[in-house]
Amino acid sequence: MPRGTLCDISKFEYEINHGDIVHPCVRHSEKAFKGYHWWLIYTPYYGADATMENPVLCYGISDNQEAPLKWKVYSQIVGKPSIGYNSDPTMFFNERGLNIFWRENETPRTQKDNVYRGTYACVISENDRYNMDQAILCEDSQFSDREVSPTIIKKDESYIAYAMHLRFKKSDLHSSNRYVEKLVRLFFSIVALLEIYNEQKSYGIAIWKSDSLDRPFSYFKTTKIKNCNKLYRPWHLDIFEHDNKRYAVIQTTQCNADICLAVSEDDENFTMYSKPLITNASIGKVGIYKPTAFVHKDVFYLYYTAQDLNNRSLNEMYLTSLPMAELQFKLSGS
Repeated sequence: MPRGTLCDISKFEYEINHGDIVHPCVRHSEKAFKGYHWWLIYTPYYGADATMENPVLCYGISDNQEAPLKWKVYSQIVGKPSIGYNSDPTMFFNERGLNIFWRENETPRTQKDNVYRGTYACVISENDRYNMDQAILCEDSQFSDREVSPTIIKKDESYIAYAMHLRFKKSDLHSSNRYVEKLVRLFFSIVALLEIYNEQKSYGIAIWKSDSLDRPFSYFKTTKIKNCNKLYRPWHLDIFEHDNKRYAVIQTTQCNADICLAVSEDDENFTMYSKPLITNASIGKVGIYKPTAFVHKDVFYLYYTAQDLNNRSLNEMYLTSLPMAELQFKLSGS
């Protein structure tokens, strides 16, 4: 795809986060919501500081039917917790308004719910805000997670959540002795850097289901991504629908990622196109992270974040696009 154009996002706590943006999620509403059709939620992550990952909601400014490059901050959705951190916001529109979700990692709320990580939510209507008290996705495993970078979609009268299913560490290779553990972590960081071994593992896309947004989802299963390059360990994703199919835009590894597209015709099993949408080389940047994408007026739009080589602390958001038919032609090699 063409190199993206840098987006213009109004400043929010700029003295702290320097305008940093990761984990973008962009959604469009055919009916104007609070006067705007385009909405973005993201978290700052300047200098890889997880305590900044507190979701910020924006609305888009567009003079035509195209996805916007310019965004204005509406509000921060949730603040910094006293312990732990937030991450991975997502959202979608329904008759209640704008449903916003974000993950919490070892925060007071997850401790109260007796889980390591959970996905929490609120609903913003035209005139009010409603906070959901309990997590809708829960993970009670310390070293693995089935609710990374979730996307929630309504199907008929029920809901499906898609998320990456990851293993962060192999528990039997670690020690409770902090001095031994420090050496173990150093060893794994070295062998991972040398690409000899990485204890991280991506199992594929976890699927959760529920008949209501007001009740917790139940884990259904994890499906392996077909035709996934063996060098990839898929890390984050976003899901969108087009022509009765579901597509996943996938960040292929935690570091030095490509962005790839996968498609499902049964809502569960995804097959990745062999050709990536973008790579670090193709866009002239580094540090590609979680994308968000959709098709609007038969055009495929991809927002991604990346870093300049001379400033690895700052993530910025870019937008690229192609007609969907042209993109499918290029990816299929036809």
